Amino acid sequence: MESLKDWMLKTIREENSKGVMSGWLEEELYKWTPLVSSALTSLLGGVSFIVLSDTPRAWLRMYILQNINHPSKNRPYMPFLGMENLDVLLGGERKNVDNLKLAEGMLDLAYRDYAFFYIGKREGLSAELAISNENSFLWLLDEDLPNAFHLQSFNPMLDFRLLQLYKIFDSTLSALIAGKIAI
Repeated sequence: MESLKDWMLKTIREENSKGVMSGWLEEELYKWTPLVSSALTSLLGGVSFIVLSDTPRAWLRMYILQNINHPSKNRPYMPFLGMENLDVLLGGERKNVDNLKLAEGMLDLAYRDYAFFYIGKREGLSAELAISNENSFLWLLDEDLPNAFHLQSFNPMLDFRLLQLYKIFDSTLSALIAGKIAI
């Protein structure tokens, strides 16, 4: 059984040797690996992840939700869920902290233990809700927060990088389930 860091480095280098241009992620390995480890540890501990994004990254949110538990993966279903109406509960674009507290209360009733998998800029109450949860898996744009993976929204390769991150995360999840890596 390999360590997560060694497995991640080997996987990133294999992707790079295929011409996938994942060298940028190898440079960020020291920050990426602990975040993935934390998310996987939370999953193993029974945490359900609610996948959220800002509006421009809604395509990736839908891609993740459609693919992470695809039957072709040959693995148990993992608790990654969508909440399409969360923005409505939070009051849409209006920032209303009362709605934030009401949504947190509803989620506490609905889920035994939950966190967020958030992709996007820190805009709106759904981003604040995700950031406020200590177990959240955050891919933040244009803001470098502790316990979040930072990307630049102006990078012309942003969409490609987001897909690479998902692919590596999904492969890591499969390797963990198959007992190939240790956290």
